[in-house]
Parts: sequence; structure tokens; C-alpha cells
Amino acid sequence: MASDSQTITEKATGVNFPQVTKFWQGEAYRCMGAGVRTKKVAFVSVKIYAVALFVEAEPAAHELGIRHRGGFFQDNSDDDYNLALTDGAFNKLIQVHLVRKIEGEQFFGAIEEALTPRLSVTGEIGTLNKFKQFFDGKSLEKGSDILLLWKKEGVLEVQADLKIDSPGLCRALFEVYTGSNTVVPEAKKAWAEGARQLLDSEEIRRSTRRAGGGKDQ
Repeated sequence: MASDSQTITEKATGVNFPQVTKFWQGEAYRCMGAGVRTKKVAFVSVKIYAVALFVEAEPAAHELGIRHRGGFFQDNSDDDYNLALTDGAFNKLIQVHLVRKIEGEQFFGAIEEALTPRLSVTGEIGTLNKFKQFFDGKSLEKGSDILLLWKKEGVLEVQADLKIDSPGLCRALFEVYTGSNTVVPEAKKAWAEGARQLLDSEEIRRSTRRAGGGKDQ
């Protein structure tokens, strides 16, 4: 994973994520922001991991611009921006950075409840078992990363090691983080703000092209 020197810091954990980077698929990705996943243990909120959302910058900016000009963001709501990031026909990636050691079964178990009903409806429950097997027997050490890439073709890639062709699993998994019942509400706010900033950059680009006599796309 190659990155530039600028970072976005998740404040609760102090974990840094690159503002712009490249993964194993696609062109440059931009970080929309970061948040923290916590869990109650004996009435105490314990930090489990920091999480960041990345989108392939150029196609994401272009699509946000199209939605903006079509009036999709007229309410300027966080939910609308997160929906646009989820629905967008561009590569996107969730990076999970562990700040304490957990077992793979714990990580999967925490999201299984949200995934199962969605995949039962779409008839893709078998893909969930394949996803689960990837984490079985693994110890996820403090400081390690889990990379979940949703390719625009509807393929989920995990760490570049596992590929699952399942649009339903991709969407269900990302909605655990970006959806209305997100497990990381503060991150969702940050991602909406990141989308606004990416949209602003697209509008500036269009204005510059118009002023210079270039053709809008």
C-alpha cells in the first residue's frame, strides 16, 4: 500500500490513516474520514478498532458531482452523503486497524447478526460462510489491519487474499458501517464530511475547466 505524507487521525485512538493512497486494485484512493468501534465490557466502553473509509478518488468525485447537480444533496444530510458513497459505482475500501487483540471469530461474530438477514433475503447466505471461514482460527493482533475492498463489479476482496463474487455481501457488509444502524456513528459523520470535501474539489475542477475553455464531463 503506497501513500502520501498527509494523514487523517482518528482522535479517540490516535491511529493515522493516509489521506491519499493506493491499494492493490484501482487508482488513487482518498480517505473520507475515520472513527472508532467500541464495545461495552462490564459497563466500560472499550476501544476495539479504528476504521476508515476510502473511495477511488476520481470516479467518486465525478459521481458525487453528478448527484449534486441532480439535486440529490439538497437536504445536505449525512445520510444522503453516506448513501451516495455506498451506492456509488466506484471501488471503495474499509480499513480496520486493531487497537487491541481479538480473535477472528470475534470480529466476524460482531457483524454476522447484521449480515445474515440481508443475505437471506438476497439468497446469498452461502457467501457469508465463505467470508466467515477466512477469519476462523485467526488471531488478529493489536496493530494489524483488515482491508475490505468492494469492487464496483460487486466483488468483495479481503486483504487481496480472498475474492467473493457477491454484490449482496458487499452492500450488506458496507452498510454495517455506512448504513442507518451503523456500528460507528461518529465515523459516519466524518465520512459525510469527507464526501462534501470531495464534492467541493470536483466543483472547483469543473469551474476551472469552464474558465479555461475546457469541456465539462
